[in-house]
Amino acid sequence: MNDLESTLIRRGRRATTFSDMVEFTQSVHQQPFEMVLKELPALASLSDTKFNLATKVLRRRFRTERGVDQVRMRAEAEQIARSVSSTFTANRIRSIFEFEEA
Repeated sequence: MNDLESTLIRRGRRATTFSDMVEFTQSVHQQPFEMVLKELPALASLSDTKFNLATKVLRRRFRTERGVDQVRMRAEAEQIARSVSSTFTANRIRSIFEFEEA
């Protein structure tokens, strides 16, 4: 584990039990959205299960934001996706905010 990782990412990497996963998703939910956006590359590097849990929480939160804030968040996420060297990670970041409204 990297000492420079945030508590959110460390919690995600360490989560192995159901209660750990619940704690991780609660952390994703409680973090200010701006802080979570900065963590997108690290979130996208988590296992499929953990990334999918984080994505569900972020999408739910995203839907509650005002339209202008949603546009800004998508633009920030796209900028972050362009800055990472891994195509896989970039596509995962983009996938968080590219979804059909339910």
